[in-house]
Amino acid sequence: MNKVGIALIVFILAGMAYTTYSFVAGNAEGDISIVQRIHDDEPIKLDNYIGKKKTILQFVAVPCECCSYSMPFIQQFIEEQDEIEVITVVFYGREREILDKFENEYKATHEWGVDLDRILANHYDVSVSPTYVFFDEEGNEMGTHPYIIATSDELGTRYEEAYDSYHGEAGDL
Repeated sequence: MNKVGIALIVFILAGMAYTTYSFVAGNAEGDISIVQRIHDDEPIKLDNYIGKKKTILQFVAVPCECCSYSMPFIQQFIEEQDEIEVITVVFYGREREILDKFENEYKATHEWGVDLDRILANHYDVSVSPTYVFFDEEGNEMGTHPYIIATSDELGTRYEEAYDSYHGEAGDL
């Protein structure tokens, strides 16, 4: 095994260890209706989205190579449709690195904020990144889905499958 492979394994194990620790130790009570922002004083009020529009909360960590891999597809998904709102929630990372990733590397134009106390992440049982939590337009939570998104179409397909399954329409396509 080469040095890059060993470094990758160490990085993954360290991330898993931290995520497990934060999941167990981070049970703080808090407001699950807002996502704080680094770049703006006004937090994201989830009540403006969840229950009013189909919504996806995308939970990510910085640094996370899988999250970085998925971000261009998230951006494309947001640009190609307006039926589903995507809000990215960063639940691990340093503020300076997070800001640099979202403003310079991702050039994010969608809603994103931080949950470094893991209040939202713990509420939705998020233990790995990226993880997606799907909501219908009535605010019903349709499940938590940890996986890597490979294309914009895949995200749309997975959302629609969750929607159909939740609403009992899987066979009615």
